[in-house]
Amino acid sequence: MSRPWLALPFSERTKKNDLSKKFKVSGIPTFVIINAENGSVITADGRSAVMSDPEGKKFPWIPPTFQEALGDEFMDGEETVDKKKLEGKTLGLYFSAHWCPPCRAFTPQLAKWYAGIKSELGDKFEIIFCSGDRDEASMKEYYKEQREAGGKWLAMPYHRKDDLDPLFEIQGIPTFLIVSPEGKVINKNGRSLTGAPASNTARHS
Repeated sequence: MSRPWLALPFSERTKKNDLSKKFKVSGIPTFVIINAENGSVITADGRSAVMSDPEGKKFPWIPPTFQEALGDEFMDGEETVDKKKLEGKTLGLYFSAHWCPPCRAFTPQLAKWYAGIKSELGDKFEIIFCSGDRDEASMKEYYKEQREAGGKWLAMPYHRKDDLDPLFEIQGIPTFLIVSPEGKVINKNGRSLTGAPASNTARHS
């Protein structure tokens, strides 16, 4: 079966290895989209970009800025709050899902840690739950469980639940990132701050 694209000859293994190192390929399939004029990476998660946009309407799939991906409204329990609640705050982004056993085991640990850190930092820090659930009912049920466990944090609305994933190249869950108000990663292994092992993860889907 023919493919409508070019291919690096199999004999060019050195070049293939050099490209893998340059673009930090750690697993396959990996689809990196680059700017052909200068070689800069447009997105390292081209696979997700293409799968979510099979007709190519968003080509060349330039990722949104952090503020664009973050959106303007968030769930706060049963209420909705706007972006003003996050102004100037350091954020913890919690990528997790109801179907993921390691996530559900980690949530109580995160909730306990969050209660302690909030007592110290107050309004300087906020966690946002970014769901990896496959339907809205599961997401809401899991968010309710988080709140009942003491995780009184915010959540991305279900229809925007995946918007932050491409910016941070989320591969496995649970993932807990600490980012600045501008979206710069401060700590990509936030789970270690809570005392939880970082190795127990499920494939993000």
